[in-house]
Amino acid sequence: MSKPFVPTWCNSPDHLWRPDRREFLFAGVLGAFGLSLGNLFKLQAAGAAAQSAPAQSVINIYLPGGMAAQETFDPKLLAPIEYRGPFSPLKTKLEGIYFSELMEKSAKIADRICVVRSMTHGEADHDRGTHNMFTGYRPSPAIQYPSFGSVVSHELGARNSLPPYVCVPSMPTNFAGTGYLGSAYGPFSLGADPSSREFKVRDGKVPATEEPASDEPAPPAHEP
Repeated sequence: MSKPFVPTWCNSPDHLWRPDRREFLFAGVLGAFGLSLGNLFKLQAAGAAAQSAPAQSVINIYLPGGMAAQETFDPKLLAPIEYRGPFSPLKTKLEGIYFSELMEKSAKIADRICVVRSMTHGEADHDRGTHNMFTGYRPSPAIQYPSFGSVVSHELGARNSLPPYVCVPSMPTNFAGTGYLGSAYGPFSLGADPSSREFKVRDGKVPATEEPASDEPAPPAHEP
């Protein structure tokens, strides 16, 4: 039996690169083309940082009772016809990945998006499942959990003088609220449908100011 791996300073998992002999030879070949070992480390570090860059913003589209998975992103090619739905599968830009025939434009950019087909919850009730998906917790009679939007508002705060948590046109469910965090971290609701011709952001208009009164006497009234 081989000895168990014991990390040391130069062989710890915290280091970006633990080269073997072949990798050292590879770095030597790169040096012949003007790329030093130090530059190689910089490129690897830059690539790792780019892959782990956090998202600047998130748009969550909540569709209660919305489109079915087998009619959109998961046609279920191998399932019986009773489960596959009425639409034909459409090949995407990714090998072995199919969308519904109604999602032709999405299929063309499938290599630029990430479809998570395994997300689910263990609740038998849709209402409890909605709570689980908005908060990350199962419902509890003892505590009201905050939604992930309120958690973001609490942890990150406003940016560029904009609300950190916005709901369009209004809060879609009570589970999208603040829970025990308090109303200060609640969503800013637009209060109207942006597709409406009369759309205006609620409370977004600066109130009109009255002109200051003049000290000059009023002109005399004109007699007919």
